[in-house]
Order: sequence, then C-alpha cells, then structure tokens
Amino acid sequence: MISSSSIRAALAWALSVVALGAAHAAAARPPNVVVLLADDQGWADLGIDGNTQAHTPRIDGLARSGTRFDRFFVCPVCAPTRAEFLTGRYYPRGGVDGVDSGRERLNPDETTVAQTFKAAGYATGVFGKWHNGGQGPYHPNARGFDEFYGFIGGHWGWYFDAPLEHNGQPVRGKG
Repeated sequence: MISSSSIRAALAWALSVVALGAAHAAAARPPNVVVLLADDQGWADLGIDGNTQAHTPRIDGLARSGTRFDRFFVCPVCAPTRAEFLTGRYYPRGGVDGVDSGRERLNPDETTVAQTFKAAGYATGVFGKWHNGGQGPYHPNARGFDEFYGFIGGHWGWYFDAPLEHNGQPVRGKG
C-alpha cells in the first residue's frame, strides 16, 4: 500500500518537473515584441480606444491579445519622441532636440532598444519612418536593427509609390 505522504512527494516531484520544463520552454522561446509608434496619432484614433469612424481591426486585435503601454507621453515633434523610445532617456541626453539641420541625429554612443534586444538573441527590424539620422553611424542598420525598410527623413510629401530604402538601398514602394 502506498502512503499518502509518498503520493504527495511524488506529486510534488512531478509538478516541479513540469514547472522546470515550462520554465525551460519559456526561456527557449522568448516572446515576440512588436511596437507600433505612430506620428500624430491621437488618444482615440483607434477602434480599441473607441473610435467608430476608423476601422482598425488588426491593430485592435494586437492590442487585445498583447500588452498595451498607453501612458507613453511624447514630445511635440517626432524625432525627439523616437529618440526617447529608442533609448529610454530624455531626448536632449541623446543629442536630439529638433527635426532638421542635424538636430534629429541620435548620438552614436547611445544604446538603443534594438541593440539591447540583439544582445539577447532577437532579430530586429524597423519599418516606416526613422528620422533619427540617416548617414554613417546614425542609420538604423548601424543602431542595432537587422532590417530597415522605410524612409530616413521626416519631412516629405510622397504618400503613394514613395521612394524608400531597404537596408541602405533605394527601392520604390507600391501603394
């Protein structure tokens, strides 16, 4: 006959093995991380936030199934906001205090979120508007991003079939 203490000990051992296996599986597969950072997006511009005029079902679905950070307060212009997101630091500390004449360039010695993710084994990419410097050490591919598809600058009027860049090479968008 098996004692109840033996059953409890066996159950505790089995649960610890399952927990260890789950922890190992979680460590082997880190979560995917997708961040949507939009210029000029207002508080209620998405369906998930109550907008009944704009239909954003895919973004709404991501918001429902993921983690939302809805208290990221931004600067009045785009390049400093991006610099703060990329570094987690107040934008002047990274050398970004404007949107033109080189004032949008993020200092090369600043560590970006992409560099941090790469160091942890992630593949990284940025798609769309960069606007934190485009040449040499400022380019997204030099700042920890494996993939870049989009445009470097911030002021332009190409809304259809735009001239873009893919990892430093010029391409033409469609649409």
